[in-house]
Amino acid sequence: MSTLEEESAAFARRISDAVSSFIGQTVPFKATSSGSRFVVSDDTDGIAIPIGEVGTLALEVNYRCELDGAGRYLKVLNSKVAVYAGSRPKGDPLFRYEYVHDQGDGLPAGHLHVHAHRDQFTRVMTLAAVSGVSRRQAAPDSELEAARMSRIHFPTGGHRFRPTIEDVLQMIEEEFGAKPGPTWRGVLRTNRVQWRRHQTGAAVRDCPSEAVRVLEELGYVVSAPTEGPAPDREDRLAAF
Repeated sequence: MSTLEEESAAFARRISDAVSSFIGQTVPFKATSSGSRFVVSDDTDGIAIPIGEVGTLALEVNYRCELDGAGRYLKVLNSKVAVYAGSRPKGDPLFRYEYVHDQGDGLPAGHLHVHAHRDQFTRVMTLAAVSGVSRRQAAPDSELEAARMSRIHFPTGGHRFRPTIEDVLQMIEEEFGAKPGPTWRGVLRTNRVQWRRHQTGAAVRDCPSEAVRVLEELGYVVSAPTEGPAPDREDRLAAF
């Protein structure tokens, strides 16, 4: 059985590989002991990402981990991936993705914070457009249109794990004080459970081999169909 140190070190290597391959140079990540937990973070003072010839963004990444209840798999307790304007993480980021396992009531475990004023986004996007490195190229007379903050596509979980209308409505209630009707709590729970059951089934169809592995770990006996096991749909698993 793997130890927390081994699992955390392997996780740090995976994050390092991902960031290093994106940057084009080695970015070491380390797993540092913190009592019964490990913190996985980059071994630098922020990760600089060039944007064209003159622009730079800075990336800050950290995860706090422990073994799950069975003592077999790494569990992320909280994580932060923040993006800053400039070459170092300083002041408020442009935005940050966070996950908090034991989040308080009324707050989503996985969430996105947007800190920056739209002018800060516009500056970064304009630099990318002028440098010709933006994936969404702009003609010289449409640079301002290309730099609208509303044109940024923030990923939120892909095909299977995207937020629902119920998530947005609960956020409006919790964050902005809207007062839902008397049946809201029951409808919220029913719809969310139904949606996640449906998406679990869809995820199983995307990756039946993982479903079989987990069921067998839970003590179930799973038999392959006579025509052979269904293949994993890696195109769906890898989709943005």
